Amino acid sequence: MTDRTLYIVTCGAPLASRVKDGVRAARDRGWNPYVIPTDAARPWLEGQDLADTSVITGNRAPGEPKRTPPADAVAVVPTTFNTLNAWANGNANTYPLTILCAALGSHTPIAAVPFAKHDLAGHPAWLASIAVLRYAGVTVVNPRDGSTAWLEPLTSGTGDEVARRFRWEWVLRQLD
Repeated sequence: MTDRTLYIVTCGAPLASRVKDGVRAARDRGWNPYVIPTDAARPWLEGQDLADTSVITGNRAPGEPKRTPPADAVAVVPTTFNTLNAWANGNANTYPLTILCAALGSHTPIAAVPFAKHDLAGHPAWLASIAVLRYAGVTVVNPRDGSTAWLEPLTSGTGDEVARRFRWEWVLRQLD
């Protein structure tokens, strides 16, 4: 048992198909992980055996106790165009975005893996949002090689291959 809490926020892209691997890798490194999917990520979680993992969805009801301990770190794997831009702009209109905005505001260590193809990453908001998040202290991890120095958009149709080659250690190393 560990007392280090890791929130794994996941968005709807092929890399979400590797969440179970992230849970396992986090536990191996002494983290107690909680998975917080966006609505678009939920179909990607189907078929992954997450029965022994707390998967937190939706806002809690008034009077309901908090469902997680405070996070010691947050991994956003993957973060999509929509979530990354909303997060950088401070939009907290979903449970995962509320978690991300609160983590940013409390200076909780965060590593994010942006996952967008060229046409979306070519939108001016993408680079601006990445710059805002980096300025705020988020470590941006390249999904191809784990680099934190550069980020290249994905070529359309390569998401499954990039997800297959992705290593959770690249993210967890940034948070240890």
